[in-house]
Amino acid sequence: MIDAHPLEKALGMELYSTDFPGIGGKLKTRFEDFIVEEISENQTTLNVQDWPESSETSQVVKGELNRFVTFTVQKMGLSTMDVAHIIAASLKISRTHVTYAGLKDKRAITTQSLSVPSKVVESLRTLELSRIAIRDIHYTRNPIQIGDLWGNRFSILIKDITSDCESALEIADQLRERPILNYFGVQRFGVIRPNTHLVGKALIKRDFEDAVRLMLCTTSEYESEELTKVRLEISENLTPTEKMIESFPEDMGYEKAVMKELMKHPGDYERAIIKIPPRVLTLQVHSFQSYIFNRLLSRRVSLGLSVDSPEIGDFLIKLDETHSGRDAWLYVTETSLEERQRQVETGEYGLALPILGYSTRLPSVKQSELVKQIMKDENVKLTDFRNPKMKPLDSAGGLHLASIKLPDLDVSCFDDVLLIRFSLRKGSYATIVMREIMKNHPINRV
Repeated sequence: MIDAHPLEKALGMELYSTDFPGIGGKLKTRFEDFIVEEISENQTTLNVQDWPESSETSQVVKGELNRFVTFTVQKMGLSTMDVAHIIAASLKISRTHVTYAGLKDKRAITTQSLSVPSKVVESLRTLELSRIAIRDIHYTRNPIQIGDLWGNRFSILIKDITSDCESALEIADQLRERPILNYFGVQRFGVIRPNTHLVGKALIKRDFEDAVRLMLCTTSEYESEELTKVRLEISENLTPTEKMIESFPEDMGYEKAVMKELMKHPGDYERAIIKIPPRVLTLQVHSFQSYIFNRLLSRRVSLGLSVDSPEIGDFLIKLDETHSGRDAWLYVTETSLEERQRQVETGEYGLALPILGYSTRLPSVKQSELVKQIMKDENVKLTDFRNPKMKPLDSAGGLHLASIKLPDLDVSCFDDVLLIRFSLRKGSYATIVMREIMKNHPINRV
């Protein structure tokens, strides 16, 4: 079996789903090389369209005047949170009033639904924003919320492949029906500085000093020599100066906020942590949970357990629904095994593994022993995820599909470029598919 890249192994992705060689290559050399089109809950695809002329204004679908308007955003070179902040500032509303179903790639052209209060509809329809197009505005009774989508449709160019087209097509085509390990990819942890999960672990352990040290002092070969030097200086006593703060780039806003707070209140690491936006803190906790999931999935495969067919002691989740761990799931017992296998075969349910949290159930079965061993290795307990005093660090956990399939995979090849198209349910990542095909350094997939 081909060894995973050392960086991926360190993030729990110890295995590949396939044993064929990779085609190499690089993603996202241009925004146009990576297209993501959101698929709504009713499985309607929000197609990428030609960019409109700046003089055009968006029309609003007439109907009952409800409290919200929902619309399609097409963006390029911006994250979903970037767009939410830009729209909120342009409409002079709170950022929390701009909602969406899921996050989309930054280095890409993407489409997705967003919602805002209907009172700003006239301002919304005349907005002219760089690299953002707004269309399909219509009144809705409720706003779009996290999870309100089926998934995403991807159209991806892999450039500079090292295989010839015939071999590349043969390799890609082998992914059509076989299960692919549904890891959380390196983007979840950071490719430049893959330490987000370590910060998350320190946060749930309430070791705020260690969390601050990891955020501010972890160095990387991909950062400038000047920034690396500053990080090493800060590591001496975690007492930043104005000059040190100025050395950090503007896109490291929350790190700057932590340092400014430490200047005012040296040694008060918990106070500094609270200056980080709640959503960022939650993402850091999720990163650690994702790392544990990756380790659990790797361990399961190493022991020869299936990733797409249930065994006694497994959990199933109903497909195409939001999964918080508290909704549609089933437990596989000896008496229900045959029925549960049938439900997976028909596509109604999928085999899932736990995302650890304070509500995680660990019945007395061999699968739970894997979880307990990993928790012992990491020196964490389920109760560590319970923090009612700091809600961003409070996580009940849930369930996540163990594998994915690509029945609608479509591939073509020309010169040294492979074009691949496929759809994924929400909660699964295209870069995991690319990992199987390319099998090279993760830096080529960001």
